[in-house]
Amino acid sequence: MGLDQYAYSISEENAAEGGHVPQFTWRKHSRLQTWMEALYTARTGLHSDNLNCGELRLTEADLTTLETAIREKALPVCHGGFFYGHQAQEEQADAYHDQDLAFCAWAKAEISEGHAVAYSCWW
Repeated sequence: MGLDQYAYSISEENAAEGGHVPQFTWRKHSRLQTWMEALYTARTGLHSDNLNCGELRLTEADLTTLETAIREKALPVCHGGFFYGHQAQEEQADAYHDQDLAFCAWAKAEISEGHAVAYSCWW
């Protein structure tokens, strides 16, 4: 039990195939989750709990902002959430650093090809 996170591309092809295959997955990356929750709340006006089993579509501008936060090691601190693994958040941010940057590059490329990119989580 805990925080599982996914990112996938949305295109006509994979929608026709019956679903979205995650291209990136994370486990208990609480700082990334905190960043995504803040974006979700700002964009929708809904409480961040609504992102659980939901979907957040990302823009190129979102990804540029995220990439900067990753490079500067400025992802927001998670202030709780037993299932988020907040106890090891600094270690997780370090461990996922290169993957996070690869995700941003991949997602920007997907968007430039006309696909949508979404983030989803389950906890």
